[in-house]
Amino acid sequence: MECTARPYHSLLSGSWFKLIGGASLQNLPTLHNLALAYTLAGADCIDVCADPAVIDQVQRAIKLALQFARLDPRHAPFLMVSLNDGSDPHFRKAQFPSARCPSDCPRPCLRICPVGAISEIGVNPAYCYGCGRCGPVCPLGLIEFAAWEPPVETIGLLLAPCAIDAVEVHTHVGNLDGFQRLWQGLAPVLPRLKLFAVSFPDEPGMREHLAAIWQIVEASALTEAAKQHLVWQIDGLPMSGDLAPGTARAAVSFAERVQTWGLPGHLQLAGGTNDTSVRLARTRNLQISGIGYGSFARRLIQAQTDGGPLENCPVLLREAVVSARTLVQQLKPYLHQEGDASWLTTLPRST
Repeated sequence: MECTARPYHSLLSGSWFKLIGGASLQNLPTLHNLALAYTLAGADCIDVCADPAVIDQVQRAIKLALQFARLDPRHAPFLMVSLNDGSDPHFRKAQFPSARCPSDCPRPCLRICPVGAISEIGVNPAYCYGCGRCGPVCPLGLIEFAAWEPPVETIGLLLAPCAIDAVEVHTHVGNLDGFQRLWQGLAPVLPRLKLFAVSFPDEPGMREHLAAIWQIVEASALTEAAKQHLVWQIDGLPMSGDLAPGTARAAVSFAERVQTWGLPGHLQLAGGTNDTSVRLARTRNLQISGIGYGSFARRLIQAQTDGGPLENCPVLLREAVVSARTLVQQLKPYLHQEGDASWLTTLPRST
């Protein structure tokens, strides 16, 4: 398999930037705009939920970005889907019976939702990505969370027609049987993947659990390229990067221990990552290949991405890409725009 230039090179050089679109986020217009802006900003990977409609929309946005800026297709970000081998907060949707909400309720859930998924009539499941912030603030405790994910038995058949480059599995200690079932379900796509990643939180026994997962992966039909570029995602404080600067410390502290485990492949931070993560990682001398940014990266350009297609609004597109680059260039300080950069320099500026 021919190596794609930018993503593999970024892993090897320690400048890997992954945009985490949300393992259960299905807001097609927003994901389209996020993928367009972050592809133009220099992302190496765009990670989305295992929904064929989402995958198709993000693939279209990546292709549009390549055409728009006349970028070399070898520098396109990998399109990744996230899956789960058991219960995980990334794979859920909030729900509540709005008819039971009192008319005089101050509706703190509506105000605290970071993506506007909640209204007076309930939760829009396409917008909800399961962050869980609404649950504790409900005065009557009406909000519940339902698991969301395709069945593991048919996941390979679901993904087989989709143009994905990579798969990431979120795992927990005690879920090895679930991982094996999921891995069997992925059989139709393993022989063509360019990259595989494992996301894991800080739990007792995790080192031994990951060693067992590696044995399964190593003996499988996964491509040699993916085995050689295995990514271990250190999930410090899940879905919290837009809450406070201090959330980045959890992933960095966890990574200090993980880098002594001798895992084969590459280490990547996630979970609570924000614009302080690169500085913290360098201060601690972490040996990592890159960082995945989720809620912080999405929130950074939310004002531009929550409207119509960015390609139809040059001013907003410029603003989104410039803002996205402030984050990407922390990992890629010498990033330059490949191909024709005139699209960025000639767009009208907002006044």
